[in-house]
Amino acid sequence: MTFKRYLIYIFLQILPLLYMGCIWYLSGRPSDAVIVLGFYDAMIKESLHLVEFAILYGLVVLALLARSELSPAGTRLAVMISVVYAFVDEFHQFFIPSRSASLVDLLKDTLGIAVAWYLVNQIYFKNKDSKTGKLLRGITAQLAPRRNMEEGDQI
Repeated sequence: MTFKRYLIYIFLQILPLLYMGCIWYLSGRPSDAVIVLGFYDAMIKESLHLVEFAILYGLVVLALLARSELSPAGTRLAVMISVVYAFVDEFHQFFIPSRSASLVDLLKDTLGIAVAWYLVNQIYFKNKDSKTGKLLRGITAQLAPRRNMEEGDQI
């Protein structure tokens, strides 16, 4: 593996953790501390629950792809990591003044993760010849450490 590929590999491994830190930081601030969007503020910020944890799921999948081919068990692992972090985020908000923990928010987070999981399964496992499917497989082909992989190994 070249040094450049190694750096990309390390970056993809760290990226989900950096994103989790960003979520932690933003959820520890008052909801209007970052940006106020006027009339649509609440609607937009509530819908972001769907997106922010779908992104987290996608970043965990990318980290797994950089290690080895993705398997159904790997996608379930990514779901579990994302849902557990969504729970941790809601628990964290319970202790923040002007924020609240909400089961509805946790359900929105989980729905976003479920949609991302469905899309990954459709693209990676069922539509392998799509451009996106080939791109995802290319991540493994270019970055996965070869010394630890045997033919057919999957995460």
